[in-house]
Amino acid sequence: MKKIAIVIITFIGVFNTSYAQETEEVFSLEEFLAMVKKYHPIVAQADLEITAAEAKLLKSRGAFDPTLTGSMKEKNFKETEYYSLWKGSFKIPTWYGIDLKAGYEQNEGYYLNPEHTTPENGIWSAGVSISLAKGLLYNDRMNALRQAKILQKKTLVQRDIMVASIIAEAAQTYADWLYYFQNKTVIEEFLENAKIRYEGVAKSSRLGETPAIDTVETKITVRKRELELKQAELKLQKAKLKLSNYLWIDNIPLELEDRLQPMADVINFKDVLEIEQLLGNANDLTNHPKLRSLGYDLDSYNLDVKLKQNNLLPTINLEYNFLSPEIDETNYISTDNYKAGLKVKLPLFLRKERGDLKLAKAKRDQAEYKIKQSRWKLTNKVKATEQEIFSLQEQLQITNDIVSDSEVMVAAEKRLFEVGESSIFYINTRENKLIDAILKKNKIANELNTAITKLYESLRIN
Repeated sequence: MKKIAIVIITFIGVFNTSYAQETEEVFSLEEFLAMVKKYHPIVAQADLEITAAEAKLLKSRGAFDPTLTGSMKEKNFKETEYYSLWKGSFKIPTWYGIDLKAGYEQNEGYYLNPEHTTPENGIWSAGVSISLAKGLLYNDRMNALRQAKILQKKTLVQRDIMVASIIAEAAQTYADWLYYFQNKTVIEEFLENAKIRYEGVAKSSRLGETPAIDTVETKITVRKRELELKQAELKLQKAKLKLSNYLWIDNIPLELEDRLQPMADVINFKDVLEIEQLLGNANDLTNHPKLRSLGYDLDSYNLDVKLKQNNLLPTINLEYNFLSPEIDETNYISTDNYKAGLKVKLPLFLRKERGDLKLAKAKRDQAEYKIKQSRWKLTNKVKATEQEIFSLQEQLQITNDIVSDSEVMVAAEKRLFEVGESSIFYINTRENKLIDAILKKNKIANELNTAITKLYESLRIN
C-alpha cells in the first residue's frame, strides 16, 4: 500500500512537470546572439564610428575639390572713380604639389595702380603653380587623404573588435544563466524526491513501521533542500537580469520572460561560436583584428614620418601664367605674354622640422614594439585558454563518470532500504553526494563554456 501511494504521488509530480514544460519556450544561444548582433546599442555605436570615419574621408577629399573664386573692389569719391577691380579664378588641385589655374581680370580707374592695368576688355590667364621641392611628391593634403583611408579601415576592424567583445560578454551571461538554471532544476528534482520520501516515511511512522526519528531526518532534508532551492532561484534571477542587459529591440531594453528557458541539453558553445576547427591551431594570429588595428596605427605613423621628412626640403614655389586679352584667338597662348613668380624659403637650422621628424619616428618605433608585444601576449593567452579548454573537457568527462557511479550507488542504497538493510540516513548521504557530483559537473561545464567564450574573445572572431 505504501509503494502504491508513492507511485501515485510520483506520477502526479511528473504530470505537473510535463504540463509546466509545455508552457515554456526554449531561448537558444543562437537566437540570443543574433538579437545581440542586430539590436545591441554598442553595435549601433560601432556603426556610427564607421559613419564618422567615412565623413572624415569625405572631408579630406575636399582638399582636391576644384574651386571657383571671385572678388570685386571699387572706390568712387567726389564723382571720381578711383579704381574698379574685378577678378575671378578657377583652380584644380592635383594629387602632387601642382595646381592648375585659370582666371580673368578687368581693372580700371583714375588712380589705378599701374601693375593692375589691364586691356579695356580685361585679360585672361591660364597657368600652373608648382611646389618644386617641399610638397611636390608628398604634402599635407595627400597625407590627410591617406590618413583618412587608414582610419576608415581601422574603424572597420575596431567595429569587429567591439562586436566580438559584446558577443563574448553576452555568451558568458548565457552560460551563467544556463548554469544556474541547471542547478535550480537539480535542486527541484531532488526536493521533490525528498518530499515524496518524507510523505512515505511519515505515513509509515504513523503506522508504526518505521522509527519516528526517520520522519525528523527526512523533514530536515526537505527543509534543507527548500533552502537550497531558494538560494538557487535567487542566483538564477540575478543571472536572468544580467542576461536582460543584452536584450534590445529598436533601442528599447527588454527583460527576459520567466517562460523562457535555456537550451540545456544539446547546446555546444564551440559550435555556436565557431571555434571547434581552431582549437589547437590558433597560433597564427597574422590576421587578428587587434594586430591589424595596431598595424594601421603603424601605417599612419609611417605616413607622418614621410611627411616630416618632406618638410626638411626647402620651399620652392613656382607660378607661371599665360596672359591673353582674347581667348578665342588662335594664338591666344603666347610665351611673350606671361606672369610668373618664384618663392624660396629655407630655415637655416631646421630645428622645428628635425624635432618633428624625431617625434614621428619615436611614435613609429613605439608602435612596432607594441605590435610585437601584443602578438606575443595574444599567442600566450590563446595557448593558455586552449589548455584550459582541453583540461576542462577531461574534467567534465571524469565528473560525468562520477555522476553515473553515484546514481548507481543511490539506486543500490534504495534497494537495500526496501529490504531493510539500510536507513534513511544512508539514502540521504548517498543522495547528497550525488547532488554534489551533479552540481560539480554543472560548474565544470560552466567553466568550460566560459573558457570557450574567452577563446572567442581572444581570437576576435565574427
